[in-house]
Amino acid sequence: MATMKAVDIQGAKGEREALFINADTPRPTPSAGQVLVKIKAFGINRMDILQRRGLYPVPPQAPATLGVEFSGVVDSLGPDGGHDAFRPGDEVFGLAYGGAYAEYIA
Repeated sequence: MATMKAVDIQGAKGEREALFINADTPRPTPSAGQVLVKIKAFGINRMDILQRRGLYPVPPQAPATLGVEFSGVVDSLGPDGGHDAFRPGDEVFGLAYGGAYAEYIA
């Protein structure tokens, strides 16, 4: 299994001192209709901070890694060719349920 670095929280919630770089985070694999994005930048907003503190609900489908805003470059396409509008190398930005505090997102 391929891994990546991601920002995680010791104890699943806490202040910024609880954040750490987890180099053993599983790298996502794009599903049908998805692309894998190499993240170049992510945003930190009020919702992220409140979720980190356990004061704002995390969507049930969200991964353990926080972060919803990101920009980056399409790395690869899903098994069906991903989405017709995107190709590897395309610069993209997005809003996700979570997982943007990482090197890759699908």
